[in-house]
Amino acid sequence: MIDGIAILVNNEPITLYEIESTAQKLGLTPRQAIDILIRKKLEDAQIKELGIEVSDFEVEDALDNFARKQGMDIFSLRQAIESKGINWEEYKKRFKEQLLRKKLYQKISQMHAKNISESKLKEYYNTHKEEFSVAKKALVRKYISPSKEILERIRQNPLYEPQNPILLSKGEELIELDKVNPQFAAMINSLNEGEFSQILPVGDKFLLLYVKQKEGKEYIPFEEARNFILNKLANQKGTKSVKEYFDRLKASANIKILRLPQ
Repeated sequence: MIDGIAILVNNEPITLYEIESTAQKLGLTPRQAIDILIRKKLEDAQIKELGIEVSDFEVEDALDNFARKQGMDIFSLRQAIESKGINWEEYKKRFKEQLLRKKLYQKISQMHAKNISESKLKEYYNTHKEEFSVAKKALVRKYISPSKEILERIRQNPLYEPQNPILLSKGEELIELDKVNPQFAAMINSLNEGEFSQILPVGDKFLLLYVKQKEGKEYIPFEEARNFILNKLANQKGTKSVKEYFDRLKASANIKILRLPQ
């Protein structure tokens, strides 16, 4: 009976083994494990129904970005995963499942965003004008190092100096933000004066920025900010809207309990 069917969710089976193994792996009660497994069945069904897909290229690209954020390349990430006794192909499979669910949640949030009125968007814009102010220029201090740890120490203590000066180069630059990459300009504008950026990978080294001063404030027009506001409001309510979405699906689902773990 260990692999016997315990519950049917719209005719999709959940076995006793799945319940017991999920409860053990996550340190949950059988009831909590059942709730998670029912939610998973509903999510799987929605992924199929909404035609959500993730290509192999998307998986590789996401893995590469994830590795970079950890200060590694894809090969180092694979070595780190396999050193923990985890099969790389199985890890990629789980990673793909996470991407599918991320796309599903985004889709649900987008569906929710259609209900946000134009007046609500304009109200947010008018009451949060500073979020849409941009500088024409920014005086920044740049720190470059092959060591992510050194830059992390500088973020915590700007007076920190490594024992070996060759491991750190720094300097100041006045950046005209309308003449650089728009994503880079947006990142600078998202920082306040006196604030550090995240540590950014640049080739085989890392870059840390400190915004000393901004010059020439101007405001982004509502028409240009509209999609940003729409996405922000949708994301703010995203977790709630996703939960409500699946609560409704669960309430209307055909769930049959055949047997439960002893």
